[in-house]
This record gives sequence, C-alpha cells and structure tokens, in this order.
Amino acid sequence: MNNDIKGLCSFLGMIGLAYVALLILIALFTGAKIVKSIMFIFAFSTGLISLGLTSQVKSRLFCYAKSVISK
Repeated sequence: MNNDIKGLCSFLGMIGLAYVALLILIALFTGAKIVKSIMFIFAFSTGLISLGLTSQVKSRLFCYAKSVISK
C-alpha cells in the first residue's frame, strides 16, 4: 500500500478515536444512550489505524500486548 494512503488511514483513525473520546464525555455528562454508535466508530477507527501501520509496528504492538496480558 502507498505510504500516502497509510498516512491518511492513520490520520483518519486518530481523528475517529478523538471523536470517540468526545462522544464518551458527552455520554457521561448528559446520560445519552449512544453506546452502539461509540462502539461502531471505535471499531472502524481502529481498523483504519491498523491499515496505516507497517508490519514491523504491528508485530511490536502485538508482542507488547502479549507481554502485558501475560503478566
């Protein structure tokens, strides 16, 4: 995949995660029931970030996650 496309995917994914954080704050303060929307946007943003990462970074993140979970 082209590096420009990877960068765009990472950028859009990070904007999506920031939007999820904002929605969580709104839900906490107003009591709005938007959990399904939050989960969908979170999953989509995480997928975009995953597309934007190189294989080396993905393998390092998986190794780190495994080490944290196994402790």
